[in-house]
Amino acid sequence: MTTHAVLFLNDLDPERYGEARSHATHYEAVPVLEFEKLLSHVPGETIRRSTFVDVGAGMGRAVLLASQYPFKSILGIELSPALRAIAGENVASARGLEVRCRDVRLVNADARNARFPRGDLVVFLYNPFDAEALDDVLDRIEGRAGGGSEWILYHTPVHAERILRRGYELAAELRDGAVYAPQRRGFAEAGG
Repeated sequence: MTTHAVLFLNDLDPERYGEARSHATHYEAVPVLEFEKLLSHVPGETIRRSTFVDVGAGMGRAVLLASQYPFKSILGIELSPALRAIAGENVASARGLEVRCRDVRLVNADARNARFPRGDLVVFLYNPFDAEALDDVLDRIEGRAGGGSEWILYHTPVHAERILRRGYELAAELRDGAVYAPQRRGFAEAGG
C-alpha cells in the first residue's frame, strides 16, 4: 500500500484533465496525526450521521483514515484516473486498520461538477485547488439536493477567507489546518 508521495497532475495523464488541471495544486498525503487532530474537533454525533467526503482523494490516505471512524459512508473524489486507481488498490488491500465504516466509494471526477451526497457531510480538503475552484466546489456542496449541514476540515487553508465569507464558523484553528462548522444554526444543532 502506497499513499505517500508528492505529485503534480501534469505528471499523471495530463491530457485527461483539460481545463481542470489549471486549478489543481498537487497531491501530497495528509500527515496522519494532523488528520486526526482536525477530525477530533468534529462532534462524535456529527461523525455518526455524516458522509465523509475527501475532495482530491489522491492515493486514498484520508479515505483510509476516515474508515476508522463511524461515518455513515465515505466518498473520495479524485480528478486523476491514475491516483484514483491507486486509491482503489489501497482501499482494497488495506491491512491493520480498525475499520468502522465499510461503505467506501471512490469516484473519478472533477469536484467542481461532482455530485455530493445528501444529508450531513464532513468535507476534507488538503488545499487541492485554487480559490476559483474552491468557490465552485462550495457552490456544489451548498446547492446539493437534500441539503444537510457541512463541516469542513481544511488542511493548509490557503483560501480560508472563501469559507468564512459563506458564513461557516471557525470551530478550531490548528498549526496546519482549520475546522469550519456549519452556520450558527447548524453548529448549535451539532452540539458545538
